[in-house]
Amino acid sequence: MTRMMIAMLLATGVPSPARTPDPRERDIRALAARFQHAIRHRDKAEFLSLFLRPEATNWQEVMSDAAVAKDRSSKGVKAAYDAGNNPVAFIDSIVSGKGNAQEDFRNIRIHRDGDSAAMSFDYSFRMDGAEVNAGMEHWLLVRTNAGWRIVSVVWSVK
Repeated sequence: MTRMMIAMLLATGVPSPARTPDPRERDIRALAARFQHAIRHRDKAEFLSLFLRPEATNWQEVMSDAAVAKDRSSKGVKAAYDAGNNPVAFIDSIVSGKGNAQEDFRNIRIHRDGDSAAMSFDYSFRMDGAEVNAGMEHWLLVRTNAGWRIVSVVWSVK
């Protein structure tokens, strides 16, 4: 009977226990929390301190086919390069804007090899509680003498 019950439980898709974050990821997760906090509190200095070189950070969006079809301003381009689109311009738009910005992260995955790391997560960017963008975001990180810093951000828009 016990084997039968176990088989039935497995067949019903019982969720596995939540993964406990690796303590070696604590500093990277703290960087992500600071990123979210800086956006929510319009803290430009804090936000820019998270990047190795904010003005030279690879900062790239890629739009899904559905997003391109909805956004006429995209002119059909999925991954347009815009030299003026970088962390500085992003936080400036939040600081000067009237709405309340918030970015939520889910399903964070971190791959670390010593002093370099990659972090991926599902995100939802909201203005005044309304979702503006959602998709997956990827950061490339380096650990400097001052701690972890972001060198590249690429995100999808659904």
